[in-house]
Amino acid sequence: MNKPEHIFFDLDHTLWDFEANSDAAYRQVLEEFGIAVDFETFARTYHPINQACWEDYAAGKVSKEQVKYNRLRKTLAALNIPVDEATGRKMAERYLELLALGTKMFPGTFEILTYLRPKYKLHLLTNGFAEVQLPKIEGSGLNEYFDSVTLSEETGLLKPHPAVFKHALQKAGALAHQSVMIGDNLKGDVIGARNVGMEAVLFDPDGRYDIPETVAPTVRHLSELKNLF
Repeated sequence: MNKPEHIFFDLDHTLWDFEANSDAAYRQVLEEFGIAVDFETFARTYHPINQACWEDYAAGKVSKEQVKYNRLRKTLAALNIPVDEATGRKMAERYLELLALGTKMFPGTFEILTYLRPKYKLHLLTNGFAEVQLPKIEGSGLNEYFDSVTLSEETGLLKPHPAVFKHALQKAGALAHQSVMIGDNLKGDVIGARNVGMEAVLFDPDGRYDIPETVAPTVRHLSELKNLF
């Protein structure tokens, strides 16, 4: 890998532990609204539905508002838990409020950012909704490490669309060949970055992927980035 000048990080599932923070938020929502359900069953049902909703959003099949409400509505329906539309919307909004307050990070997050900060210009490039992502970044203490923050929502598209990466590069004042993207999503982060001429590193803590080094180096723990940079 060529020595870059700019390092772009994904946020959710890379630095910010989405599953842990999301589960904590939903536990509180279900308690507040008096929904009696085994939480592990709820989580196992919700996560694939949420993923499918985001994939539909990326494909332009549904709107942002539909993602917000449909994922919870579909989960409750799958679990045969009757909730009227008004209550379902209140639950979805409360979830987003609580999610934005989450501060659980992947191990080694601040250690690696502190290590990289003096050597490189660091940037965040994330999908997600601005009203959730920006408070998450500030509340987690991440904003002080990054020279720029780009939300895919600024383009009306999602990673891996090339326009998202090009917008992030322009906002950061970076050229593609000077830059590397680090993220957990093979298609969204690695392939998306490579398609615009950036290099990439795959963060794969659970060992889900088996890709050749020629596509991207893979790390299982953020501290392993010290071996690359």
